[in-house]
Amino acid sequence: MSDLAFLSPSLASAVDGVSPRYRSPLEHALAGAGDALRDLSTLGKLEVRRELDAALEAGAPEVVRIAPNRTLVLCEAEAAPALAAQLGAVDVSAALAGLALSGERLMRRLTDLDLDGLPAMGAVAGIQCTVLRDEDEFRLFFAQEYGDHVAAVVLDAMAGLR
Repeated sequence: MSDLAFLSPSLASAVDGVSPRYRSPLEHALAGAGDALRDLSTLGKLEVRRELDAALEAGAPEVVRIAPNRTLVLCEAEAAPALAAQLGAVDVSAALAGLALSGERLMRRLTDLDLDGLPAMGAVAGIQCTVLRDEDEFRLFFAQEYGDHVAAVVLDAMAGLR
């Protein structure tokens, strides 16, 4: 078992009649946000800490290269345990929160990252994030303990654009 096994929802088990339940760290912070922001925290997030074999990479739902020997794999939460075993990955689903937002103008208020050079890692709302881009949508993945802070800063920046 790796040192990060405690972050893997698939390894959680019931104790004394209490069953673990995975909830988004952004659940309360985004309660009034409407459709402007999407919570991606419940996605499966796997970290591969070696060169990923091309055959394995082709079978993974979404592969994001962070460094030559470090890859983030995004998938449906239900598929995470089996895919982690197949890839030899660490399941960091519970460790990372995720947020999707739209608009380059908004992102420019939140970060100094080169938005044309994504995916990248860097500061967004003052917090280290992995940032992905799909046309005008940006997806942020960051340590879940900063969820309230990131959501508050993003919502404040959005309010300033109205």
